Amino acid sequence: MAGTPYSRAVGPGGDTTTMAAWEKFLSGEGMPTDAVRRTVEDSWRRCQSLGVDPVRRSAPVMVAEDALDALKDRHRDLVQAARPVMAQARQFLAESRTVMVLTDPEGVILWVEGDPQAKARSHDIRLVPGAAWHESVSGTNAIGTALAAGQPVRIVAAEHFCEGIKRWTCSATVIHDPDDGRIVGVLDISGLKGSHNTHCLALAVTGASRIEARLAAVHGERRARLLDVALTRTRQWADQGVMIFDHRGRMVRANHRAEAYLNGLGLDLGACNDVALPGPWPDNAPPDTPLPPWLKRDWLEPVMERAEHLGTLLAIPASRPGHRSPAVAEAVPPGTEDADPFAAIVGTSAVLAAVKTKARRLARLPVPVLLLGPTGAGKEVFARALHAAGPRGTGPFVPLNCAAMTRDLLASELFGYGDGAFTGARRGGMGGKFEAADGGTLFLDEIGEMPPDLQAHFLRVLEDGVVYRLGEHKPRRIKVRVVAATNRDLRADVAAGAFRMDLFYRLAVTVLHLPRLADRVEDIPILVRHFIDQTRRAYGVAAKRPSADLIAALQAHPWPGNVRELRNVVEGLMLLVEGEGVTRDDLPPDYAEAPAPRSARIGTGPPEGGGDDDRDADTGPGHRPAPAAGDPVSLADRERETMVDAIAHERGNLTRAATRLGIAKSTLYEKMKRHRVDRVSALQARPARSRHGGR
Repeated sequence: MAGTPYSRAVGPGGDTTTMAAWEKFLSGEGMPTDAVRRTVEDSWRRCQSLGVDPVRRSAPVMVAEDALDALKDRHRDLVQAARPVMAQARQFLAESRTVMVLTDPEGVILWVEGDPQAKARSHDIRLVPGAAWHESVSGTNAIGTALAAGQPVRIVAAEHFCEGIKRWTCSATVIHDPDDGRIVGVLDISGLKGSHNTHCLALAVTGASRIEARLAAVHGERRARLLDVALTRTRQWADQGVMIFDHRGRMVRANHRAEAYLNGLGLDLGACNDVALPGPWPDNAPPDTPLPPWLKRDWLEPVMERAEHLGTLLAIPASRPGHRSPAVAEAVPPGTEDADPFAAIVGTSAVLAAVKTKARRLARLPVPVLLLGPTGAGKEVFARALHAAGPRGTGPFVPLNCAAMTRDLLASELFGYGDGAFTGARRGGMGGKFEAADGGTLFLDEIGEMPPDLQAHFLRVLEDGVVYRLGEHKPRRIKVRVVAATNRDLRADVAAGAFRMDLFYRLAVTVLHLPRLADRVEDIPILVRHFIDQTRRAYGVAAKRPSADLIAALQAHPWPGNVRELRNVVEGLMLLVEGEGVTRDDLPPDYAEAPAPRSARIGTGPPEGGGDDDRDADTGPGHRPAPAAGDPVSLADRERETMVDAIAHERGNLTRAATRLGIAKSTLYEKMKRHRVDRVSALQARPARSRHGGR
């Protein structure tokens, strides 16, 4: 290719072998074997498919100088967290002929610091604030390639895709949000070839780690201020469901009334961890801002402090007098649940009746209860019934999902914290869930997700009946009944060292195994009628008659999501189908084409004489039953397929995939590990349709 524009960069690019490979690649002759690293080759191919101009001399400036302040304000948490790192770079890199670069998650530069001479030379390729260094516009470079690969990257001189940048060498790594792991920016170190050394990548990684740690501190401080301000207002909504969201729409706290309301709609708190709420009031909240269908705009109130938008408080109105709340998940005619709380759990099957009989006995005993069963089987419904029927039924019922928050937040939620326990802690400290549940019941859902170091503290409280707030040495005596729940096989976790044996046996004083819906399909007709009535009351829609073929199809479905999944399907039919009746033809294809039911399993239940630790072979968590003759897939296979489909649909975004599945992100990670699924295999198994229609 002598005489072509590509060949002019051979001299300044340096590496003749790499340059020769680049020229052959651009000419269509193919890539020589082992000519460049796989990371570089993959990037070159992406750049070619995106139509990047290989003779580009510099990056494009996407943000004008007068708009930079607005861009930095949009990423003010990142800029604030990076401030000490960039200040140190100003001194550390002063005579190194290199610069440190901070970008937003799209690769647009926010800040450049370092050697003054290198900063001056960087203008030649527009390594300046406002310039875009995403691969789609600037080709292979450490910033854009780190964003594409999601990991630390070093691009050496001629490995750059664009001709004008080949004199530079750069090292970069992505910066992750400490709360949800999403990419919030990139930290890069760049210099002309010869001035940049291999230690620069380590320096970039170290700097990014410091920024992530400071981001966590910034978020924690703002979250503490949010709670401090918001909780002073919640007293006026004592009889309402209250949820508190941070400034990005992430749920920080919710009371049991809000959780019960969502459960009544077929949702759980995990589905509300990342809600698209309007921005700061009133400027950035236009009337047409889309909200989830269950949420009304007049329920929202901004939480402000000195003109800073800390978050949003959501107050769900209390039920009207005489109106039964849709949060009563499985109810029977009014009055019966007062005499027997377990009568509020719909079902007449032998397997459910046996569980309720055992639960009535356990409710009278002031000892911990461990609820084992699959997702959606009604563990919280049973926990509330155990509380209401127990000796402390008039005391508080306090639920907490152990998988819905980080380790530090879970610790402060459980045990509370003292004055000055950490930066931003509420003055005077705050009590935790143990103290809030004093005289009543503490329900810990997804107990298997509790970090091992917290398990030891939790066990000590169970043993001594004394709680110490974080940062305090003052004992606080409590009387709390603990009901824990999980869909994990805790015995296997104990054997694997993931769950403390002593805590397991302390919790498993009494064990209640909840059946899958597939094991009590004769309850489906009454559940369908109940959910039809529940939807009618919740949304004010007309009731519809279910046909016999609809009931048969529902009884044939394996229901990996159990009662919760059935409730969602019935609610969808009531809201979307017109007319007075619903039939099998109205079902989504996955339900209308369900395999035949496993009639041989109907009516079986846990043995009553086996003791509290006896495990029903069909309902133990983690159990994979052998498929009956004619079954196309096992329930475990169906769960794996559902999970793979969700990950693929969300293009590998695990946060959105977990929301789509209605589970906590930590639960999704565990299921991926159990089924040996990763992002790559999910995307390969189910190629995701482009949500943007291509570039």
